[in-house]
Amino acid sequence: MKKLDLNKSTNNNLKKTRVKACFDCHVYCIINVNNYKAIQLLQQFDKTHRGHRTQIVNLDELNPESPTDIGYNVYQT
Repeated sequence: MKKLDLNKSTNNNLKKTRVKACFDCHVYCIINVNNYKAIQLLQQFDKTHRGHRTQIVNLDELNPESPTDIGYNVYQT
């Protein structure tokens, strides 16, 4: 699992990162179409959360500091 601290991050591009969020389970998966492992993880996310309320949003629209929000570990290049 990977926790992202957006307030202390020096990389502002992280705030513009698109994620697929499940609002029923309070988890999200970072979307990275340039990485095969990330695509597999996103497909697994879709299978696991089929029928749940999901939406693609910017990462800064979520509140990842909440104790109930969990970030999926994504292999980024």
